[in-house]
Amino acid sequence: MCEGSKVLAEDPATEDIMTHSRSRKLSLTFAFFVLCLAASPAVAQEIGLIAADTKEVAKGYRASALQLKNVVNDKGERIGRIDDFVFGPDEGVFAVLAVGSFVGPTDHLVAVPFRSLKLDAHGGDIVLPGASRTALQKLPVFLYSR
Repeated sequence: MCEGSKVLAEDPATEDIMTHSRSRKLSLTFAFFVLCLAASPAVAQEIGLIAADTKEVAKGYRASALQLKNVVNDKGERIGRIDDFVFGPDEGVFAVLAVGSFVGPTDHLVAVPFRSLKLDAHGGDIVLPGASRTALQKLPVFLYSR
């Protein structure tokens, strides 16, 4: 039996077949291993909830309370009004301002970062420092997509 094995190993054609067979088995084994890794269920990550300081949150403003409020510049000139708010997936919160006639659908809508607005602690107008109606009208028109 050993002698027959030795004869097979000495035959170049048989040796090529055995080498090719081993190489193919190795490739198939590797492919199976990779597929097993890819098919394994993903481990769910827990998202930790952070308790909000309710006293601090209560000092804030409800979006509904700010809608339709006037927006003025730091000179007290009326430059627009809050039309809506858009919450971006990564970019934060934007205020959609209506700039123009202030009487309806002919308003020019623009989006500005909410953090650029200054809120009056006494519930007065909302201030957009350094802005003017003309400058806001030069911004790209905001169109709702959803």
